[in-house]
Amino acid sequence: MARSAPSILLVNPWIVDFAAYDFWNKPVGLLSVGAALRDAGCVVRLLDCMDRYHPALAGDIAARTPAAVPERDDGSGHFLKTVLDKPEVLAAVPRRWGRYGLPLETVRRLIASQPVPDAVLVTSGMTYWYPGVQAVIACIRERHPGVPVLLGGVYATLCTEHARRWSGADCVIPGEGERAGLEAVAEITGLAVDSSRAADGEPFPAPAQDLYPVLRSASLITSRGCPFRCPFCASHLLTGGGFRTRSPESVVREIETHLGEKGTVDFAFVDDALLFRKEEHLLPMLRLLAAKRLPLRLHAPNGMHPSWIDGETAVWMRKTGFRTIRLSVETVNPDRLREMGGKVTAESLTEAVQRFVEAGYSPAELGAYAIMGLPGQPIEETAETLAFVFSLGMRVSLAAFSPIPGTASWAEAVAAGLIAGDADPLVSNHTAFLALTRPSEYGRFVKLGTLAADGNGMLKKGVRPMENAGFRKRLAEFL
Repeated sequence: MARSAPSILLVNPWIVDFAAYDFWNKPVGLLSVGAALRDAGCVVRLLDCMDRYHPALAGDIAARTPAAVPERDDGSGHFLKTVLDKPEVLAAVPRRWGRYGLPLETVRRLIASQPVPDAVLVTSGMTYWYPGVQAVIACIRERHPGVPVLLGGVYATLCTEHARRWSGADCVIPGEGERAGLEAVAEITGLAVDSSRAADGEPFPAPAQDLYPVLRSASLITSRGCPFRCPFCASHLLTGGGFRTRSPESVVREIETHLGEKGTVDFAFVDDALLFRKEEHLLPMLRLLAAKRLPLRLHAPNGMHPSWIDGETAVWMRKTGFRTIRLSVETVNPDRLREMGGKVTAESLTEAVQRFVEAGYSPAELGAYAIMGLPGQPIEETAETLAFVFSLGMRVSLAAFSPIPGTASWAEAVAAGLIAGDADPLVSNHTAFLALTRPSEYGRFVKLGTLAADGNGMLKKGVRPMENAGFRKRLAEFL
C-alpha cells in the first residue's frame, strides 16, 4: 500500500508585546516553507494566530469588540489584545503588556479541529516575542503530545540556543527554512519527501497565502537580502547574505492569482531592499502590472532608500496604485549618518519627495522612518529629524531602537553596559529598552512620540505642522 503524503501544520504564533498593529503582516518565511513542502508532495495546513479575518472569530464574543474591526479600508488595522501580567523583568516598564491575535480558546479549538499532523512547523518573529512561541507550542503539546514540533524564523535564528532551551520545540532550525524544512520533515517524520518537485527556476517560492480562508491583504516578498549593513539591522544574518530576486513575471502571476481567487486588492511589498537593482526587477514588474490595469492598492511599509527614487520610479509607482510609501531617513545628523554608512542624506530625501510630487503625490501621502534611542543618540537629534521631515510636508514614523543580537548595535550596547550579552530577549523589546536603559528620559521620548502623532494628524487635515506656531513651540522644548 502506498504511503500517504506527510501532513504538515504551519503555525504563526501570537505576538506578546506592549503594542502591535497589523500593517499587512503575513508570515512570509513560514508560508514560503509551506509552499516548498507542498510542492514536494506534502499536505499543508495553516494556523495563523494573527489572522484578524479568520472565520472562527465570528463566534467569539471578543471578535465583536471594536478592536476586531479594521479601522481602514486598506486591510490594515488593530489586532485583538488580551492583557497579561508583565514578567518581572519588565515590571518597571509603564505600559500594559498583552497577547495579540486570536483568543486563546479560539486557537485551542482550531488546533483540536485539525487532523493530527505528522509534524508542526512554528515560525517566530521578533526575538522578544518568544512568549507567544512558548504559549502556542504548549497548546500544540496539549492536543498532540507526540507530534514533532520544529521552530524556525527570526527568534530561532538570532537566539538559537535560547530557543533550544526555552521554546519547547523538538528541533530549532536557524536561517532560511525551505531546504532545511524539507530535510527536517524527511528526517523527523520518517516520511518520504520529493524535493525534486520544488523547482521552477525561482530562488525561493512564493508564500502559500492561498492557505488563508480569507485573504483580505497579501504580503509580497519579491527579493531576499540587502546590499547595506546598517549597524542596527539583522537582515544579512537572516538571509545568509547576497541578494536574490524572483522574476517579475512570477510576482505578477502571484498578484493575479490572489486577486482572481480571493478577491485580494491590497498587496504590501515587504522586501528589505525593494529598489535595489530596480531597472532589472521592480520597474519591469511595475510595467507588467500597469499594462494589466488591475484594480490594486499597493503598499511599501518597509523603508525605501531615498537615493534610489528617480522620476521614472515615482511615475510607475503612481501608475500601479501605490498608496503607502515609506522612506528610510533614520536621522539627519551628518555625523550619525557617516557612522551608519552614509546611505541617506537630507538632500536625497528632499529630492525623493520632489520626484514623488512631480509624479502626482502630495507630500502628506509620503512617510519617513526616524529612529530614536540609539546608544549615545540624544533626544534632540531625533527632534531635529522630526522637524526636518515635517518641513517637507511628510508624515513621520518614529521607530524606537531595539538592540538585535548579532548586529553591530547589539555589540555596542553590550560594550556600553546597556544590556548583558546573555540578557533575556525580553529586555531588548524596543519599548522596554528605552524605559529600562534611559528611565529619566523615557517620559520625554513618550512626549516626542505624541508630538509626532499630532503632527501626522495635522497633515491629514491639510495643515503643515512646521507652519503652525503652537506645534513649533512644542517641538522647541526638545531642541
